[in-house]
Amino acid sequence: MSKSLNKIFCLSLFTLNSLIKDRVFIIILSSTILFLLVPVFSSFSLRQIQEVSITLSISLHSFILLMLSLFAGISTIWRDIERKFIYNILSYPLSRNEYIVGRFLGCLFLIIVVSVINIILSCIAIYISSCMYKSRLPLVWANILTAFGFVILKYILLMGFNFLFASFSTSFFVPFFLTIAVYIIGNCSQGIYEYIISSYGKNYPTSFKFLIKSIYYVLPNFSSFDFTVFAAYSLHIKLNDVLFTLAYFFLYFSIIFFITCIIFSKRDLT
Repeated sequence: MSKSLNKIFCLSLFTLNSLIKDRVFIIILSSTILFLLVPVFSSFSLRQIQEVSITLSISLHSFILLMLSLFAGISTIWRDIERKFIYNILSYPLSRNEYIVGRFLGCLFLIIVVSVINIILSCIAIYISSCMYKSRLPLVWANILTAFGFVILKYILLMGFNFLFASFSTSFFVPFFLTIAVYIIGNCSQGIYEYIISSYGKNYPTSFKFLIKSIYYVLPNFSSFDFTVFAAYSLHIKLNDVLFTLAYFFLYFSIIFFITCIIFSKRDLT
C-alpha cells in the first residue's frame, strides 16, 4: 500500500511540475494579476464597491479554475497517448489506476495552489475596495471563504468529467467540448428544471419534461455550488446547505472517478 502511494505521489509531483512549465498554464496563471484591478473596476459601482469587488473576485477565480479544469485532463492523458509517453510510464511497475490517480492529483495540486494565490489576492482586493467606500453591510469573511471553497469543489468535479472523457477519447476536441457542454448544462439545469415544473411549463409535452428531469438528475447541478450572493450581501448560510452540497460533491465525484478508472483500465492503448 505504501509503495502504491509513493508511486502515485511521485507521478502527481511530476504532473504538477510539467503543468507549471506548460505555456498554456503559464498564460492562465498570469491572469491572476487581474485581481489587482478589482478595486479599480469596483469603484465604478459607486455605492456598492464592496459587493461588486466580492462578486468580481469570485467570478475571476471561477474563470481561472474553469480554464485549468478544461485543459488539465486533456493536456495530461491525451498528450501522453499522442506522444506515446504513456508507454514509458506504464512500463514501470505502475497500474493504470495509479496512473489516473497520480495524474489527477497533480492537476488537483495545481488547482489548490492557484486557488490559494487567488484567495489571498482576492482578500487584499476586497479589503481595499471595502475601505474605499464604507458599505452598510458587514464584511463576513467566513461567507467569502465559503464561496471560494465551493468554487474550488465545483471545478474539481468538472475536472473529473474532463478525465472521464479523456479516458476513452483519442481526440483533443471531444473531451474539451464535452466538458464545456457539461459545464453549460450544469449551470443552466436548475433554472430550466424549476421553469418546467412550474405553471409556465404545463403546456410542454410529457416526454420533453421527462428529458429535462433526466438531464437534471443525471448531470451535476453546479448552481448548488454558487454562494456568491451570500458572500456579497452577507446573507446567512445554512449549515444544512453546506453539508448537503459537500455530500453531493463527494458522492458524485466518487462515482465519476470510479467510472473513469474502469474505462481507462479496459482501454486499448495499442
